[in-house]
Amino acid sequence: MPPTGRLNPRKPRPSRARGLRTTTGCLTCRKRRVKCDEGKPTCATCIKSGRECIYATDATALPGTDRRRPSLHASLTPSAQDDEPRMGHSPNSISNGTRKLFIESPERPFDSPPTNAPSIPSPNSAPLEWYDLLAEDAINNIDRYNSNLEMDRDTLARRQSRGSETAYRESRIQSPQQGPGPMPLVCEQWNSPNNILMTSDELVLFQHYIEVIAPMIDVCDPSRQFTTTVPGLAVHNVGLLKSILAVAARHLALKESQMQHTESSVQIAVHGAGNQHINISSPLRAATQYYYETLHYLSRNLLYPSYSKSREIIATALLISTYEMFDVGHLASNGAWERHLRGIFWIQRAQNNNGECQDPLRRAAWWQWLRQDTWAAFREGRRVLTIWRPTKRLMDLTSDELCLRIIYISGRCVDFAANESKYDITTRIAQGDKLVHALHDWYNAIPASFQPIYKVDSPRRGHIFTPIWVHPPSYASAILHFHFARTIVIINQPPIGGIGPSSERQRLLDQSVDTICGMTMMHQLKGMPLMTTDFQALYAAGLCTQNPDKKMRILRLLEKTVEMCNFPPRSMLDTLVSHW
Repeated sequence: MPPTGRLNPRKPRPSRARGLRTTTGCLTCRKRRVKCDEGKPTCATCIKSGRECIYATDATALPGTDRRRPSLHASLTPSAQDDEPRMGHSPNSISNGTRKLFIESPERPFDSPPTNAPSIPSPNSAPLEWYDLLAEDAINNIDRYNSNLEMDRDTLARRQSRGSETAYRESRIQSPQQGPGPMPLVCEQWNSPNNILMTSDELVLFQHYIEVIAPMIDVCDPSRQFTTTVPGLAVHNVGLLKSILAVAARHLALKESQMQHTESSVQIAVHGAGNQHINISSPLRAATQYYYETLHYLSRNLLYPSYSKSREIIATALLISTYEMFDVGHLASNGAWERHLRGIFWIQRAQNNNGECQDPLRRAAWWQWLRQDTWAAFREGRRVLTIWRPTKRLMDLTSDELCLRIIYISGRCVDFAANESKYDITTRIAQGDKLVHALHDWYNAIPASFQPIYKVDSPRRGHIFTPIWVHPPSYASAILHFHFARTIVIINQPPIGGIGPSSERQRLLDQSVDTICGMTMMHQLKGMPLMTTDFQALYAAGLCTQNPDKKMRILRLLEKTVEMCNFPPRSMLDTLVSHW
């Protein structure tokens, strides 16, 4: 037990001003003047009250340290003499003045406009509620595809009963392509003990997922969970395998729609014996079939408690959401994608998954879900769905964790820009200042390794932007997220007024536009665009660009991104042109 409140009966009672104040508990309890059990990393009192638990470190315990938070109404940016906030300094090498920002950064307690959390089903019913959303959309889309799918409305609408569940547990678990012969019982009824056999066409799709789709998902994950771990799980789980094949085929269908010829198939090389080529005819039909087969698997296995809490269902849900992202089409949203993102939100909450959970696959799936939801929310002018907040301080994050933290801050900036956020000018200015402080604190925290490894000082003749190369891709994605977030905050924050603040805002916008365009130019030159990250940042750059030549160059960069990634739909370019 800590010494707080423990009195020596042989001595007079100490005064309240001195003897009753704890000196060893967490800073949160000390500030509240409540008893602390000194539990680490989070004490019981903070857990019970839902507060952030912070212990004094050498930095915070230094005598004379000023812990006062910077004013939320301070200048929008650091000194105007700097072209950018200082980059390349670790928390241990920054000046004392900047160090204060890392002790109590506005990034930690900052909040977007208050909102009610989305309605959340109970943990046990969350997977079933999610499936009902999928089934409803699938039934509505059967006529849309106008094909003789091996699935009917009754099958999709009906969850299997416990009786059928028991029968399925005792039957063979196999895909339609598995060979004959009995299959031994498995410890998890919803998994196959042996590798699921795939046809040659399915191998093509499986390889396309590993080489093209998974790296897009893993761009901010150094452990590359969806490239390395998920395929290994999928060859033993029919539902996960079908979702992989569905996503791969749907992405190829986007490629087919982008092609400027009338060929009816997409040809992909299979690297291996003979380096043969196989034709995938009608990728859209194949994608739809695998999607419905995934739903069929879910309808038969969601009643297993172990499956509804498994890593496989988390990965499957994220891949189905990726499928819906590719399937949005020309609309800003067809409704289905947002419902599925909300369904994943329910499942994540039911499993207590968040951006700091220990399981690397669950953590990677959570961050990819947030990236997707931020993109969808930005397109639809709504708020992001997450209600989780990080607990780690910027100064305690690794480089990889800093890449993820900026995704969270970007989501908060999308909240700020949402159409539903309607507050008085003073409140909006204060909210915008908070977010700008959070962004610049993050920028000051990133190490020197985030600096460009290649950058041309001035544009070549006839060019507007200069290529900028930030490596690895996770760092590049983080820098793009920073400039995207700063851009949308500035253009959605009411102007403060005066020539000075106005010119400073424009200077920052011009810097972000130049950086975004320079980085996407390099990605296209290297043939490695970051798909949604590049497009999202370019689109934001286009929203704040007034120069006609820059507008045309941004439009060409956007067109090239769509051409190389087969995503998003070209109709978004028309939306930007209409905005201009």
